[in-house]
Amino acid sequence: MSWKFNGIGKLRVTWFFNGQPLSTNDRLRVTETDDGTSTVKIRQAELGDQGIYTARAINAFGEAEAQTTLKIDCIKPVINTNLNTALKVTKGEILTLKVVASGTPKPHIVWMKDDNELTPNDRIQVTTSTANNDQHTLTILNVQPEDQGEYSAMISNVGGSLQSDKCKVIVSKSPVFVVKPTAQKVKQSATAVFVTTIDGYPTPTVTWLLNGKLLTAKKGVQVQFDATTGQARLFVENVDLEQHAGSITCRLENPHGNQEETVRLDVLAAPIITKELPKEQEIVSGRDVTLKVIVRGSPRPSAQWFFKDRAIKPENVSVDEANNEYQLMIKQASVVRSEGTYRVVLMNEVGEVESTPCTLTVREPVKLTKVKPASDAIDLQEGKAFDIVVNVSGKETPKVQLTKDGKAVPLISEGTTRYTFSVTNVKREDQGIYKVTAKNKTSTEEITVTLNITGEFACISKTNFAA
Repeated sequence: MSWKFNGIGKLRVTWFFNGQPLSTNDRLRVTETDDGTSTVKIRQAELGDQGIYTARAINAFGEAEAQTTLKIDCIKPVINTNLNTALKVTKGEILTLKVVASGTPKPHIVWMKDDNELTPNDRIQVTTSTANNDQHTLTILNVQPEDQGEYSAMISNVGGSLQSDKCKVIVSKSPVFVVKPTAQKVKQSATAVFVTTIDGYPTPTVTWLLNGKLLTAKKGVQVQFDATTGQARLFVENVDLEQHAGSITCRLENPHGNQEETVRLDVLAAPIITKELPKEQEIVSGRDVTLKVIVRGSPRPSAQWFFKDRAIKPENVSVDEANNEYQLMIKQASVVRSEGTYRVVLMNEVGEVESTPCTLTVREPVKLTKVKPASDAIDLQEGKAFDIVVNVSGKETPKVQLTKDGKAVPLISEGTTRYTFSVTNVKREDQGIYKVTAKNKTSTEEITVTLNITGEFACISKTNFAA
């Protein structure tokens, strides 16, 4: 819309919309030329742009107005919200596609699949826009694999037409177990058979694992799958407790997911110890220690622990079933209550086995007690007696050492627990720092005594006299 004004001097032109100053933005702009022409440009006109546009020109001698009434009869369609470029939907679920398109008059929508027009029916439903809503919806119930493809919307009115982005719909179904495999109990050397029925789209691949390791079609193992019925079978011939007992996993996988089921394969056999008790074990007094054996057998064996051939009550006995580990916890071990020989007997309805014995030795940390002197620092006059007396205990027997100012000094042992160092008449050279160190495998203890020699000491010097 343009108006040209003539007048003396510089003209100032102001635009009004329905009597109010016209607001400009990126879509609506006002431009002026040197010949007095003022133009309003509207990009992508909307219904809200309808109305009376007034141009008012003013100079020093007066003003003039010109009016234009804008009426919008048609606006070509515009897509305000487009389709996603891709969408995944699960087989049997509901697919919903939405596009928001505006225009005057309201545009007509035709939904397309792979460039073919879709015909609504009980399963394919189309919802059109309303007076207050420009959203158009395509809904497909109970999605099937044949619904996979590229969808778009053809949008048109008398002002023109356009096509939405294409949305690639991928129909999938994660693998599922229709009939799950079940646990099997099979006697030693017999054949174990596992059966399952599966579903999924595309048809899942089926793999079998024994204790987490892939089973392949080889001697003694057969794998079958019927794609028509979805039935999968695993045959394990000549089962052996050591080779085959444990967990059987059936794993399903397709591009859209995976699923697995794990069941037990129990081989009926007498208990076998696969990891024995240690022949010897050491523990520090006051700490907890756990004795363990790993046993295979089916049915799962029960355990009876013994200490010095006396049965142990079950309060501190446990079983880690996932790892076939039988445990005995000895709490706050001590020499009197805990040191000795342990063993375990494992049994089931097929037979029993006894572990090798384990000798538990309880180590005690060093205990170092100073008997003499009473103080850690002592002052003595020259000629006095000086004694260091300590009591030492621990298991194993600690090694005891005395040093004076870092140099070894002999100690006298009285039995196995008392050690003595004596000086009958101390001299100035006996002054220093004495350290007693007691050490075994468990710990190290130290005590320090500082000896200071006091009193006056004779000092003789030679003097020369001049004649």
